[in-house]
Amino acid sequence: MFFLLLIFIGAFLLFQVQPLIAKVILPYFGGGASVWTACLLFFQALLLLGYFYAHKLSQLKQIKTQFIIHTLLLTASLFALPIGLSEISLMSVDSNSFINQQPLSAILLQLTFAVGLPYFLLSSTGPLVQRWITFVKQDKLPYQLYSLSNFASLLALVSFPFLFEPLIAASTQSWLWSATYCIYVAVFGRVMYELYVQLKAKGALLRIKTGADETGLGITIPLQLIWAALACVGVILLVATTNAMTQNVPPVPFLWVLPLCLYLLTFIISFHSPKWYVRVYFFTLFSLSALLAIFMFFIGSQFDIVSQIVIYSCILFTACMICHGELARLKPNANGLTKFYFLVSLGGFLGSLFVAFVAQNVFVQFLEFPLAILSVFILFVFASLISSTKKSGLTVVSLTCFIVFSGVFIYVNQLYVKTDIYSARNFYGVLSVKDVEVNGEVERRLIDGTTSHGTQSLTPENRYVPLSYYRDKTGIAIAFSQLRLFKQVESTLPSQLNVGLIGLGAGTLAAYGKTGDNFQFFELNPAVISSAQEYFTYLKDSPANIDIIQGDARVSLKNMLAKQNKSHNDFKAGIERFDLLVVDAFSGDSIPQHLLTLESVNLYFEHLNDFGVLAVHVSNSHLNLLPLMRGLANKQGSTIRYFHSAADKSHQHDTQWVLLSRNEKLMEQTLIKAYQSTWPDDVEYEVLWTDNNSSLLSVLK
Repeated sequence: MFFLLLIFIGAFLLFQVQPLIAKVILPYFGGGASVWTACLLFFQALLLLGYFYAHKLSQLKQIKTQFIIHTLLLTASLFALPIGLSEISLMSVDSNSFINQQPLSAILLQLTFAVGLPYFLLSSTGPLVQRWITFVKQDKLPYQLYSLSNFASLLALVSFPFLFEPLIAASTQSWLWSATYCIYVAVFGRVMYELYVQLKAKGALLRIKTGADETGLGITIPLQLIWAALACVGVILLVATTNAMTQNVPPVPFLWVLPLCLYLLTFIISFHSPKWYVRVYFFTLFSLSALLAIFMFFIGSQFDIVSQIVIYSCILFTACMICHGELARLKPNANGLTKFYFLVSLGGFLGSLFVAFVAQNVFVQFLEFPLAILSVFILFVFASLISSTKKSGLTVVSLTCFIVFSGVFIYVNQLYVKTDIYSARNFYGVLSVKDVEVNGEVERRLIDGTTSHGTQSLTPENRYVPLSYYRDKTGIAIAFSQLRLFKQVESTLPSQLNVGLIGLGAGTLAAYGKTGDNFQFFELNPAVISSAQEYFTYLKDSPANIDIIQGDARVSLKNMLAKQNKSHNDFKAGIERFDLLVVDAFSGDSIPQHLLTLESVNLYFEHLNDFGVLAVHVSNSHLNLLPLMRGLANKQGSTIRYFHSAADKSHQHDTQWVLLSRNEKLMEQTLIKAYQSTWPDDVEYEVLWTDNNSSLLSVLK
């Protein structure tokens, strides 16, 4: 009974803390999908260390020594409680200190201090306890406990977005998790005591003799490599699919949890019973999914978000069923138990390391997704060849699929990138600069993921004209024009504009600058800055004074405010106050949620003049942000106006902006009244996001 309870609690805590910690640090590193990738790397690394520790500890001759060492570590981990959610908050830290270091390293460091030692010990629970059980129950191979562990992990993940996140504050979750960890330590002590009593009664420290695995092959080097490779590709598929899902939607716990649940579900199915993994059936499903995956790589963004999630989920499930089904089919007996766990963990760590570090620094596309899909075919062939089972035609079919699908992908990808003049990838995503012909005129576009973030005509006489979402008569164009007219009428105000812009893109909005204006851009991604400066001329051509601050906009704005207060200057009289603050921060079609909460909007208005305007770009293929903006405006007590510029033959992009201001006189001016749009019928309701509660479901189209 206590063995089962220990396995269950340990696995539940191990996975429940993952989305909890990741959600807390997400806003301070830009709110992008790569934050979760970095978190998975940390968790896989600690899992590997935990399995390695379990493997080495279980090899000590005296089991009593094993108990003593583990008891000391468990006791030490209690002093690390409660887990350090409060220590993770980075608002009090100067953002520049994080700009100057790799965000990946900063995330790993934060996680280490937050939950390092408890997570390390939790990760060792499964293999260590299951190995100890074999010392007293040698006739029972404890792979069923592995399935129980995965079930508890699944329950922890499912409960977080639907129970813990919406109903319990993060600080309370921290204390609940820590209290449960104390129970876990107590149960572990009881388990070790029971084992010690049973072993002492037998009068010897039992050890299982080394032997061949249950397939009769022995634990050979090729077999160990297959174990690690299957686990590696499974994790690459997990992370790559999650990244694909969150290119156009904010990376929220639900979209982290869903792929991870499917990943764990394939483990449960594969290891619970050999009958559940029917090779022919799952190989057929995977082959169909693989072909679909190749085309989703290129056209996935054209589907609505629900369809994307369903399709990517099917791809991930079938691919991981092959990886984990083959892994379970080739599993060893009890003699190779801890080594098997260690190699599976090593493969998982290498997979997360590949995506988080290698792929980001080597690839200029999200190539790990199609490469992982193709790798499954090859690993299926090797797994068939290395096993003692009778060879089937599936081996030949799998090799054929690999060759054909590889050819299809290479051909289509060459067509896809032929217009690229520049492409780059870093922690924040994938960027490309494309030259495309539109209506007989060549335009240069900055593409983030699959979404255009700025366009410029390459015709000399049109290079100064703002295009796409920022064209004439859009909401942002009206904001610039109306503010200039307003300041001309109010003779006490300086004529130049002081503008803050969250999100640089191609630098298109700099085209609205005039001599004496001050434009201050806040941009998180250094690759966007270099692309705007090198491949577009909006910044160079603008007569305004241009300043670019690299870093998360919300952290930067908060630090600017704190610096003003610390120096005892009158902030209201300072040049830091903006006439216009533009929020246009996208990654792909995804919007960082922490930039659209009530707390963030309060911060924006602290940086605005009394007549200042907050302009928010709300064009989005998958999210309806208008109810959110109405809710924020109502809570803020500000006036809101909606501007919709429909796409037509001359303008490809349907554009939506909202303007918020506390100055009713300004919002009743001629230009705003003339060009404002009627609110759509489907946005009569309001949505309000806060830092503690921001549900993506509330704004899905």
